[in-house]
Amino acid sequence: MALGVVAIAFIAGPVLADPCLVVYPTANCIYHYDVTEYYTVGPGDPLYDPLYDRSGQVLLEVGSNDIDMSIYQAPGLIGFTPSIDGNEGYFFTGHDFTLVIDGFNNAPITYTNVLIVFEQDPDWCTPLIEIDGNPALWDAGLGWYWPIGDLVVSTPTPDGMNYSDTMSFSIHFDWCTGMTMWSFADEDFNLHRTGGECFSAFSHDATVPVDETTWGGIKVIYHDE
Repeated sequence: MALGVVAIAFIAGPVLADPCLVVYPTANCIYHYDVTEYYTVGPGDPLYDPLYDRSGQVLLEVGSNDIDMSIYQAPGLIGFTPSIDGNEGYFFTGHDFTLVIDGFNNAPITYTNVLIVFEQDPDWCTPLIEIDGNPALWDAGLGWYWPIGDLVVSTPTPDGMNYSDTMSFSIHFDWCTGMTMWSFADEDFNLHRTGGECFSAFSHDATVPVDETTWGGIKVIYHDE
């Protein structure tokens, strides 16, 4: 079975909207960051903190110089690289992997009716998508998806400043060269997200030649109408 390369990213939706959730693999991954939002520093810089060093770099937010703790949630995070095509997220390999849905928040909260959303690449292929051995569901408006129920977030993170609880799923996909993934809380149960934009996750079959600077055209899969 061919290996793939997967990227995952998110942007939280506004208050009172169906929010996106943090999504990442348990596998080793590299985070591709938006240079308008983040930058990196190394040893010797006054803002460098060895606790958050990943392959000699610490990721900081532009303007505030803070560390975005939600990005550091991924246990297999091993480094950072700037995004050159406007597509940010976690990149890793595999058509079979464990996907983590992380309800990271500044205060305890319950995310209601959480869905994982999938989109095949190319869009004309018919994918095989399995979540814990179950076939993904289909909706004409949303596409391929899987409901995972409510996610209660009440566990303080080690720094005591945020809260995080997770749900993990074994994912397998085949029959397409790529797959996108993201997750949101469909709080109004209408299979339509009502927040700001969400960025996608993208997997490309590593056996198919692709320009490393394009990653096969990784793309945003959702915009508000």
